Amino acid sequence: SCITDFLFRHTQELDYIYDNLQKPLLGKDNLLKEALELLNIQSDTEFSAKLTFFKMRHFGRIVAKDILKTEELPELLEEYSYLADVSFEVAYRRSFEKNKRRYGVPVKNDGNVANGSVIALGKMGGLELNYFSDVDVMYIYDDEGKTEKGISNREFFISVFRDTTNYLTKRTYEGNAWIVDLDLRPEGKKGFLAYSLPAIEYYYWSHGRTWERHMLIKARHAAGNQETSKQFLDIIIPFVYRRATGEEVFEEIVEMKKLIEEESKKKKIGEWDVKRGEGGIREIEFFVQILILIHGGKDEELRERNLLKALKKLTKKGIIAEKDGKLLEEAYLFYRRLEHIIQISSCIQTQSFLMEKVEEYAYKMGFEKTENFLDKLEFYKRKVKEIFSGLTPSVDMKLTPLQRFILTKQHEEEAINYLSQLGLKDGKWALERFKDIFLSKDYIELSGNWKETLFMFIPQIEKNLREFSDKEDFLLNLSKLLIEGKMLRIFASAIEQNKKLTDFMLSIAKLSDYISDLMAKDKELLDWAFGIEEVPYREKDFEKELSVLQQNIPYIDKLKKVKKIVEVLTSLKYLSQIHLNNQKERIVELNTALSNLADYVIKNLYRYIEGEKFAIFALGKLGSREMNIGSDLDLVFIFVDENAKNKLVSKPAQIVKLLTSYSKEGILYQLDLRLRPFGKAGELAPTLNFYKNYFEKEARPWERLAWTKARFIVGDKEVAQEMEELIKRFLFKEYPTKEFINDIFEMRLSLEGLVKELIDEVDIKLGKGGITDIEFLSQLKILTTGKRETNILKVVEEHYPDLLDNYIFLREVEARLRMIKGIGISKIYRNSPFLYRISHSFGIEPEELWNKIKRVKEENRKIFLREIKLLKEKVL
Repeated sequence: SCITDFLFRHTQELDYIYDNLQKPLLGKDNLLKEALELLNIQSDTEFSAKLTFFKMRHFGRIVAKDILKTEELPELLEEYSYLADVSFEVAYRRSFEKNKRRYGVPVKNDGNVANGSVIALGKMGGLELNYFSDVDVMYIYDDEGKTEKGISNREFFISVFRDTTNYLTKRTYEGNAWIVDLDLRPEGKKGFLAYSLPAIEYYYWSHGRTWERHMLIKARHAAGNQETSKQFLDIIIPFVYRRATGEEVFEEIVEMKKLIEEESKKKKIGEWDVKRGEGGIREIEFFVQILILIHGGKDEELRERNLLKALKKLTKKGIIAEKDGKLLEEAYLFYRRLEHIIQISSCIQTQSFLMEKVEEYAYKMGFEKTENFLDKLEFYKRKVKEIFSGLTPSVDMKLTPLQRFILTKQHEEEAINYLSQLGLKDGKWALERFKDIFLSKDYIELSGNWKETLFMFIPQIEKNLREFSDKEDFLLNLSKLLIEGKMLRIFASAIEQNKKLTDFMLSIAKLSDYISDLMAKDKELLDWAFGIEEVPYREKDFEKELSVLQQNIPYIDKLKKVKKIVEVLTSLKYLSQIHLNNQKERIVELNTALSNLADYVIKNLYRYIEGEKFAIFALGKLGSREMNIGSDLDLVFIFVDENAKNKLVSKPAQIVKLLTSYSKEGILYQLDLRLRPFGKAGELAPTLNFYKNYFEKEARPWERLAWTKARFIVGDKEVAQEMEELIKRFLFKEYPTKEFINDIFEMRLSLEGLVKELIDEVDIKLGKGGITDIEFLSQLKILTTGKRETNILKVVEEHYPDLLDNYIFLREVEARLRMIKGIGISKIYRNSPFLYRISHSFGIEPEELWNKIKRVKEENRKIFLREIKLLKEKVL
């Protein structure tokens, strides 16, 4: 009736239609050439009217060819789809120019002109548009920014596409050209009229559902800027087509089909829905789309928008049986012709087959007898239903519940329960951490291949969680490293190319909260960690790292940043070697690098405050060059004389403040000043003369042990030389007596008592048989040999070889324990996750590590008692 109405108003068009019956189809280019002439029309209302005339003129031509069978149906549907394309093209161009005059040229943030495009979806996208179908489209533009007159690109393009839609749908004296359906856009009716490409990418990868993957199979460029459409397709293709496909592709569509069937069953008796009913068009479409999704990830040739072409390709490749492919093609063409006949009499979009009109349908479909038509219809309905119901596609993999959620954004409770079954205490919290990774902007911005690589790696992360005791810390650290630390791209690349690096990054997340946290908070550490060939080890290396930092950073913050860089890099290097049989080398390298670093910082602070006439000595771990992660500094300050002290007394205090003050870069070091004369109650920086008197008259026996580690760091060289002589006299003025050894022994037991080890806890440093046993023996050996040596390991190596392995083992346990939190802890609990994490780094079970620590400490204590006894006998 609508074509008849059109011809009554424009009788001359009957001649046009008749003249074109035997002529070839025009194709998109010729249609566009004709449509572009409409842009010369001044009035918007007149433009919409002439656009409707243009559409109806060619619609009449296409339908006439269909009735008289001068062209095949698929070619006619393609021509009609192109007619929609060119209608959108001229409407968009007119709207863009109109809004450009009003708001100015839209400019992207990079300074280039922003463009928009129209994406065809549904049957329009597949070039098989129904004669009376809505046109499903999506409006997009390439990026955010502002127009020359200051409105946002979003506002500009929403206005452009609002006008575009109005031109196409506005009712005029010619009627309206098209019914535009925008419900397939992100967020549907709730969404914006137009979306930028970054917003599109974020939406599909963070919220996109399986049905949207099906829908986007048919997406293609219709109008506007082709490059914008190409970028859109580059974004969605990895989302639609996956390297491996799970059951979710099939299951969700089956559920959708059930809902559609239930809706179609509500029709009156004597009606059947050609599209949605059992055995109808929708089952053929779903059947083909499911197979395209399953196989299109691996075979690009199967990424076909047009249903009939897709059917042929699936049949050719043996995915569909030849007889089934032929039948589905016949049924589809039969249904589409029937659908057009139903619609064309009233010019409305309907798929309702009415039994009361069956004779009319049969006649128009070319059947002489109505019963033959009904037999053919029932045959196709039955066969299509059989084929669709028999679809049990083989899938490449069975998705885990977590993968299923990430892919479909559904079944959240299943994912939460699954994570709880893996042993996580709070499945909901754990799922949020996975969302942090797989729904993040960083993940979305990865290439499609890397997204797929990470998605496929999820079962490996689950396996690690299942096998690792301290699951929450591991998952939190991994999330921090990948997202806050911006390591997701490196991790994806490592999965593909470097399994050792993948395992190494996972081991960091398992062992060290401290390193994970540092790298997450300071993005530059990532560049340092993977951008330099040699780990900074000496002062010249630290100076080089300091010199390349930004000049506008305060000097002390630069030192703090260098400290973080060196701690991270040395720790990473240490962790990268823990599978090797080089225990001594790696722990010495770690300790030496960290000691050199502390030396460097102190020397720089001395110069920074313009220090003079005093020297700084280190005791403790820094003195023995055995600094560890989280070690504090034992420092003493010595002035040359009282005059210098009175004049420069604030200088040492300045150094203390700079070392211990906090800023956004954290702190340099914690200080322990208890080893200075009289401990906390004593002066911060006494004179040489004071030390001379103190060593001769005031010092307690245990202080001789502490001062064996004394080492000059920086300051006045003459002060240092004199202080070194005083230290030597203090240490070696007399051979240790039995009373002295007893005092040291009692002090050792006293320290042991302070830590109060219970049955299920050990202190590897101060506890019975801990590191302190070996240190006390080594320091006593220094005093008895009269040989100046500050490094404990060297003394053990020379004098106590039977303790060497034990000492190195406990120092390694200490290093890995401190790397967990980055603080100076030495106590381990039997049921603590820390024990598990350390044991995992050694490649042994927690109970095995616990037993080894206990055994080593027992051995140490036996040797300690034996050597103390021998020392006492020697001095009798």
